[in-house]
Amino acid sequence: MIRTLPLASLGMALLTAMPASAQVGSGACEPHRANEVRCAVRINIPGGNRVYQVMINANRATGEARMVTDTYISTCGTAGELVGRSNIANSGTSRVATFANERSQAAMVAQSLAGVCVEVFLLNCTQAGQPANCQRVINLGASRIEIR
Repeated sequence: MIRTLPLASLGMALLTAMPASAQVGSGACEPHRANEVRCAVRINIPGGNRVYQVMINANRATGEARMVTDTYISTCGTAGELVGRSNIANSGTSRVATFANERSQAAMVAQSLAGVCVEVFLLNCTQAGQPANCQRVINLGASRIEIR
């Protein structure tokens, strides 16, 4: 199982985390229900309680906009666990969640066989204070999810 980190241990874990420039995986952002966007990646990560950052690299398609991000982590093929909710702009790179893979032997075996799936949903977009279609405020072809 994947777990979220308590705030106190998050700071300590980040001190021992891999360098921010080391990318573990990257995936595309695609249209999802109605006006939402889904950015997803499947990664293979070693066992052992290592900390990972989930980043969204959003490229603006229109003017400035804001959006809510919901980040889910799972052993691929199982239900995801909500590990982060953020509010980000439609340009630049933003960290939307931090997670650590589980130390339990059973979870490590399942993750090594199926992989770890990370999904970020972009929803509730607004532009100039008005609701906007998330699929139209970012450049889908140039926007990506990155795991570091």
